[in-house]
Amino acid sequence: MIEGTFKPQILVAMPTLKDGYFDKSVVLLCEYNESGAMGFVINSPSTTSVDDLLLELGLQSQPGQLQPIMIGGPVQPELCWVVHTPEYSGRSTTALGEGLALSAAQEVLTSLTEGPFPSEYMLGVGYAGWGPEQLDKEIEQESWWIADLDPLEVIRSSCDTRWDLVMTQLGFNKSPYFCATAKA
Repeated sequence: MIEGTFKPQILVAMPTLKDGYFDKSVVLLCEYNESGAMGFVINSPSTTSVDDLLLELGLQSQPGQLQPIMIGGPVQPELCWVVHTPEYSGRSTTALGEGLALSAAQEVLTSLTEGPFPSEYMLGVGYAGWGPEQLDKEIEQESWWIADLDPLEVIRSSCDTRWDLVMTQLGFNKSPYFCATAKA
């Protein structure tokens, strides 16, 4: 368990994790304490783009809104969120550490049509959650690894390469039969 002030980290599913939902998942871990853990899967795109959503809501889209909406996890799939760079701040905005913030999607969607809006963002639905000590046990079982990497760098990469990028940066062999020790 992580002690003290928490900054968002990357939680990566290990090759040995054979769970249909979380297989090869990369999670932006936003909270991890004695009460449990919470984060957003950031490499599970839906087939709906931000532009599609804006059009469905009757809002005018801006150029560059073609990025997919992420499926952030199985918990509360009706919950919409936006992780974004901190130059945007609204009533619902919470800082996630240096370089990242979290806001309610409704607020940011309006901003995407009217401005000002964040220079970089990722919109998603649902989240991944773990009860007290649940993630600790899954880490001990080597199902997950907490990667001390720059979350913004991972988010800036293509969502379909995020798992490979994280595993490579950690120095892991990605074979499902062999898992080397991470680089020191």
